[in-house]
Amino acid sequence: MPGVAQRKYVGETMRINKNLSRILRHMSDVLPYSYSAETLLELFKDLYPIEWRELEQRYHQYKKKDVFLVNKGKKIRYKPHPPRKHFLNLPKVKHMLSKGAIAKHQAKFDKNGYQQKLDTYKAKRQSAFQIRNEKIAKANELIQNIEPLYIDAFIAAYHKKGISIDGKIEIFKELQKYKSRKVIEFFYKLNDSERNNQIRNMAFKHLQSTGNYVKLRKQYKGKKKEYMTERSQFYMTPLDLLNRIESNNVQNKKVYDVFISHSYKDSTIIKKIIKALNKLSLNVYCDWTSDNDFLKRELGSEYTKVILKRRLEQSKNVVFVRTDNSLESEWVRFELDYSKEIGKNIFCIDFKSDGTKEQMKYLYYDPVIETIIWGESI
Repeated sequence: MPGVAQRKYVGETMRINKNLSRILRHMSDVLPYSYSAETLLELFKDLYPIEWRELEQRYHQYKKKDVFLVNKGKKIRYKPHPPRKHFLNLPKVKHMLSKGAIAKHQAKFDKNGYQQKLDTYKAKRQSAFQIRNEKIAKANELIQNIEPLYIDAFIAAYHKKGISIDGKIEIFKELQKYKSRKVIEFFYKLNDSERNNQIRNMAFKHLQSTGNYVKLRKQYKGKKKEYMTERSQFYMTPLDLLNRIESNNVQNKKVYDVFISHSYKDSTIIKKIIKALNKLSLNVYCDWTSDNDFLKRELGSEYTKVILKRRLEQSKNVVFVRTDNSLESEWVRFELDYSKEIGKNIFCIDFKSDGTKEQMKYLYYDPVIETIIWGESI
């Protein structure tokens, strides 16, 4: 197997180098009259930041794999070059830096049209870069940039003997709502070693869509066991979640710093407030993101109310986002009434500012710097 893995790595490197060579051929049209290795490298990083980032991520991924092998008493397998060395060692780069190539470039250099050509090329690259970044931002929109306290318990439960595919997918879907070192490492391990095809593909797509360098591992050859090809639609209802919370399931191990009580009609500002709370290292419960696999609007019922009570019990504090919409919401009133009943700390972010003061502590959200400011600690 080590030989197979190493050959796959070499093959992957060759494909990457081929793509980089293609890019460099295009870049040769916008090189300045005089250029050096550093000029070439900086221009590449400026015009192709995504490809450069992937080189960096790939290096760190394979470096970690080699360190892991050494710690297990095995020989290193990949020996990846740092991005800069990888780039400068490309045959195409060495050719472009040769005296002959530089002389040929200078002989046909168009001094008058150079700047316009460079600006046009940059605009084209900027457009491609922006489209890619918008896709990544969309994929990360509802992901909280924080590591939940219960992550170790979830990962341990995932690897517990006898866990069903629904159980694995449930944990997968819970952890993909967060972005942290441990979470990303977990998904990389699934992509590398999970034998169930559905879950492995899910890990690959999640990492790729959120802007991480990843290579899809091929399916296992030969005879496949049932658990490798087993699939699940994972269609769940509020009752399914309630049963999980009230049984010895990962759902009752959750702890939240903040339960955000709000109207879904204010979802645009709620997303920003969640990110601002994450900056303060606070894990936030928001029903349509935290329990989106179970709480479907068309299935709202008494079960939903019981679930919200349980989530309030699992939360240390409540933040009420006061708007015209939330003041008209029966669900918000229900959440606030139960929060008072069980003695939760309730904070208010007031967007209505009509002079009415709720009987609760106040927080302030600065929309310019997207930061929560308050006088009292959560």
